[in-house]
Amino acid sequence: TKRARMKCERRVRLPGAPDMAQEIAATADPLYRRTLRFAVAVASQLAFPDQPLRGGHTLGEGYFYQLVGTEATADQVKKILEKLQDLVTSGDAITKVKKPWKEMSDYFEKHNLTCARGLLHTRVEPEVECYECRGVLRLALHQVHERCAALKAGKFDIQLNAPGFIVTYAKDAYIPQPALLGSHQDHLCFSESLGVSSVGALNGLQQVGRGRKDFVFACEFRQEQKLANITSAVQKRKADGKPVKVICIAGPTSSGKTTFANKLCMYLQNVGFVAKPLTVDHYYLPLDRQPKYQVNKQRSDVDYDHIESMDVEMVGQHLNDLIAGKPVMTPVYNMKTGYRDGEGHKFEAMPANGVLVIEGIHALNPLYTQAVPADNVFKIFISPLTALQLDDANTVKTTDHRLLRRMCRDYLFRGNSASTTLKMWDNVRQGEGVWIFPHQNGADFVMNSAAEYEIPVLKTFIEPLLRAVTPEDPNFAKALEVLKLLEHFSTWPPGLTPETALLREFTGDGAFDCH
Repeated sequence: TKRARMKCERRVRLPGAPDMAQEIAATADPLYRRTLRFAVAVASQLAFPDQPLRGGHTLGEGYFYQLVGTEATADQVKKILEKLQDLVTSGDAITKVKKPWKEMSDYFEKHNLTCARGLLHTRVEPEVECYECRGVLRLALHQVHERCAALKAGKFDIQLNAPGFIVTYAKDAYIPQPALLGSHQDHLCFSESLGVSSVGALNGLQQVGRGRKDFVFACEFRQEQKLANITSAVQKRKADGKPVKVICIAGPTSSGKTTFANKLCMYLQNVGFVAKPLTVDHYYLPLDRQPKYQVNKQRSDVDYDHIESMDVEMVGQHLNDLIAGKPVMTPVYNMKTGYRDGEGHKFEAMPANGVLVIEGIHALNPLYTQAVPADNVFKIFISPLTALQLDDANTVKTTDHRLLRRMCRDYLFRGNSASTTLKMWDNVRQGEGVWIFPHQNGADFVMNSAAEYEIPVLKTFIEPLLRAVTPEDPNFAKALEVLKLLEHFSTWPPGLTPETALLREFTGDGAFDCH
């Protein structure tokens, strides 16, 4: 019932609750979030011993789970929440133990934890490190707190969200992510149809024969189908009398925006549109017009990720002029001087069937396209939303997938060490949280750029780089963390990657290579 659902969606409040500052610090802590995922897995098994839990997919400030083989109910969510609250209130210990391989294999089989068992059977060790709490065992994939009581430091909540539920750690009200959830569900169906929904299953694909090769092709065909779907949506808009004139593409770093935009232009041209990419990275305000520079006259004060650093008025004017069939002079911004060079480049007028394709950090920001009629704009959010399970309650994080892409590209094409990329990563992610993610639910299409074979291929390039990070390096701990993730994967040869694959944007030698 609605009343039961509202009750099970209540926010947990425990005795001795922390103040707001403590809550914010706790929920921003990866250790807190990992402990929460572990505690949810324990609570679910205690509540429903014969109903395995699967998921852990990130959706904003929360994780999506499903009870295998059934659609979750309000009563089930309520029982899991009660068990979770009991674990936290009682302060149960979380103990790291080592168990014989056979014992853990049998345990996972008994409890139908197929993802954990699959990983165990493809990365065999005589002894298996696990965490134990109230007799429940899980693989020790990440460091967690020593007691469930550590979760008192923040807030957590469980919300029914058919066909599963979302465990949130939001300090305020959880913001639903319907666009991401829909894309995740779609990708999960694809993975399950191929029988490769976990890292263990991926590792099980053999180099001998066609197993790996056919899986790579399936992933690539899926990417192409998404491009065809977008093209069909643009055609339908035209048929409905609402022609798309501007396609805006935004996503976090290393999502594959450049290759995706180039491919999309070709797909649109195949059905009769004249699609042209417009680079908006040069539309920065000259230094003397930058708001933050005007305060202290310090170049270092300028935040080039901030929307205020962009010449939004010029962007709007140029978009309108181009849509109206007029040519424009696009600026050429010189990052060394902070000013524009010369008169810029002439961008020819668009024909009646022309479509501008723009991509950038602010492309989904309404301020960017406020001068263009909404019916003429098609917005795309792109990110590699991997569906791979590590074990049954932990997935490969999208941020880790992007970090591996970025690390490979930074080394091959910019000469950066793994340490350099790791050092910059937190600042890069902070900008994404401010300027990209808040607008993702306003997208017309979520483009999942993940191809599940990528990490085994990237491992070939990245593992040697990470092993060169020394203990004296400030980023050594993070390097070890990424290495531990890579250890769960087998290694695939880069030659399996087709030349037209989006992955080639990061590994090179691709058909769209512009490095």
